Amino acid sequence: MDFINEDILSGEIVPVLLGYSPETVATARRLYERYRVVSHVFCDHVPLPLRISLCMKFHVFSHASGDRLMLEVLDDFVMKLDKADVLLYLIPCTESYANLVWHNRDALERRFVLPDRGEMDRVWFGSSDRKEERK
Repeated sequence: MDFINEDILSGEIVPVLLGYSPETVATARRLYERYRVVSHVFCDHVPLPLRISLCMKFHVFSHASGDRLMLEVLDDFVMKLDKADVLLYLIPCTESYANLVWHNRDALERRFVLPDRGEMDRVWFGSSDRKEERK
């Protein structure tokens, strides 16, 4: 097996989760239990109980500087994996990060697979049934 960095296996899907929320934790756990992949979580803080996690690797940065810094942070992450045979799947897990993805969709689609609105509802609410309840 060919590992890139310490936790990314060549040829795998790499979940990149934006923001820390209960949905982030639930999504990372589901992905780990089902596919045994580690999610890379980009957020501005990590609660103490989760600092060591089997299913998440945290990348902490200050999002207060705005979207431009977030895009640079994601670009740096992609550059580290530039020659790797991986598929980067970007999942915004908070409303502010969902807005960031939608506003910067053209730039992000060059390097990441992005979810559509239906996929995001499944991430946030677990099924498409709850989406109908919200309307």
